[in-house]
Amino acid sequence: MKNLQITFLIIFGCVLSTQAVRHVHIYVFGFEESILAPASAFYEIKEEVRLEASTSELLAEYDAGKEEIQKLRQANPDMELFAMRQSHAELFARNDALASELRERQSKSRELRDIWLFSTAGFVLIGIGSVLYMRGYDWTGMSLIVPGFVELVWWSAPSFTMGGATREHDLLLFNKIVLTIIAFALMYSLWLIAQRRRKKLEG
Repeated sequence: MKNLQITFLIIFGCVLSTQAVRHVHIYVFGFEESILAPASAFYEIKEEVRLEASTSELLAEYDAGKEEIQKLRQANPDMELFAMRQSHAELFARNDALASELRERQSKSRELRDIWLFSTAGFVLIGIGSVLYMRGYDWTGMSLIVPGFVELVWWSAPSFTMGGATREHDLLLFNKIVLTIIAFALMYSLWLIAQRRRKKLEG
């Protein structure tokens, strides 16, 4: 059991500490994008859209643009979509940029919700496992503590990102930093408790 606990401590300690360093670096410096980023209407508009704080305003603009595109297609049913996009490049580029940003914001908002939903499940597993462990059910307790920490490590792991949703990304990153710190502190607290229990049993 002691060897398992040491292995557990080393592996999860390594993962959590490296994730914490990465999260703090990104939170402080952000994603350092290439100075040779593609110079196109879509990317220029996307950068402009990212700075808009109000998601509801972006959604309203997207709906208005989508409606305008539908009117164009109804007015020119024989015109190919590619040709229409070429003729109204700015309208389509802005609508695409808005759609991309709104998807990113929705995705990160869902992930933020799921972080604490699944982390709470992890904390519950750790709590039940710790109680069982302290009552002498060592293997049963560890069988719940380990998956509980797996949940915390998984949900504090770096997110895949396509760029965009700046405010939501920063909020998500901050929450991951907090979760990583809590998981780290909890893990070492349990280790100290396990050490004291072992010494008490041996004494």
